[in-house]
Amino acid sequence: MIYVGSLQYSPVYKSHCCAFGKACEEAGYSIGYIFSREYEWMLPDEVKAKTVFVGRTKNIPTMLRDMLNVKNMLAISRIFSEEKPTHVYLHNYHLLNHYIAKNCKSHGCKFVYHVHEPYVETKSAHGGLQHYWLYLSEYMEERLLKNTDVAIVSSSEASRLFDMRYPWFKGKKVIVPLMYEDLGENVSSVNERKYVTFVGPPVPAKGPRKFLEIVDYSAKNNLGWSFLLISRSKISNPEFYGRANLTIFYKERISDEEFGSLIRKSFVVLTPYTRETQSSVILVSYMYGTPVVSSNVGGLPEFVKQGETGYLVDKDAPAEKWVDGIAFVRENFRKLSINCRRFFVENFSGKNWKKYLDAVMK
Repeated sequence: MIYVGSLQYSPVYKSHCCAFGKACEEAGYSIGYIFSREYEWMLPDEVKAKTVFVGRTKNIPTMLRDMLNVKNMLAISRIFSEEKPTHVYLHNYHLLNHYIAKNCKSHGCKFVYHVHEPYVETKSAHGGLQHYWLYLSEYMEERLLKNTDVAIVSSSEASRLFDMRYPWFKGKKVIVPLMYEDLGENVSSVNERKYVTFVGPPVPAKGPRKFLEIVDYSAKNNLGWSFLLISRSKISNPEFYGRANLTIFYKERISDEEFGSLIRKSFVVLTPYTRETQSSVILVSYMYGTPVVSSNVGGLPEFVKQGETGYLVDKDAPAEKWVDGIAFVRENFRKLSINCRRFFVENFSGKNWKKYLDAVMK
């Protein structure tokens, strides 16, 4: 029995976990899931039937509350005493991950941990309190990795940063690209697409100010493009409002179907990030045959193939350079869209897990 899941709610991890679970079942393994109750609304019935729900974590205060709730520890203990898993594979940090890792050690079970952000070299890119929170989160990751048997990272850049921050790690490190359930088989044509899209929340590291520069440049030069900002977090900053060519779609619970519909209506997705090791936004865009115009920072050039799946721009380039990239995508949409979809299917759809299962499980 293998358990996979995430105890801190972040919608994209549901897709990663389910893609892994399906691949394991196809390979003959028995699968169970362990999720925060916050994921329940987006899980299909067949997954919920195999899930142990632990806590309701969606932020730091609720994580602390769930850590102090004895019922959550008892639920975790029952997994080991009753199901006797051989592996537990967790996405996303949670304080209860430490308790799970220690149970794995005492029950002869392998603890597999997906390290999505191993190390942030330039923490100031995140701004505000997040800048200082990153130091604490890396310290807590370090403590967890001391009880981790297999650490998974998702890009060469993430692997480099992992080695820089945790050179003492004694377990096995495996590079596995981010994998998703494939929900994007029906790819729409450029005539059905109207938006230049930015997927939030608009936190500093995602480059939202550059996005607004592009929006304003487009309006000033009468380019006729419509822009879309998608966010699961409420946007209170007034600078994002009042532009006739910018639509804001905010909804706390955006289903996979709703998100896919919005990306299918986009002829390009912008990722003007100031730093990143990998990007779920880029890969999910590819799922729906949507090219990207992206900054060339960190690990992003590993996933954006210049002139093939999108267009790379220096993160500090002026708005007109980004506009050149958008225009290139618009003019070459059909070729790029086909390439994006193929690139996703061949590398990032869940069926590709079979290439990596032995390295992770054995």
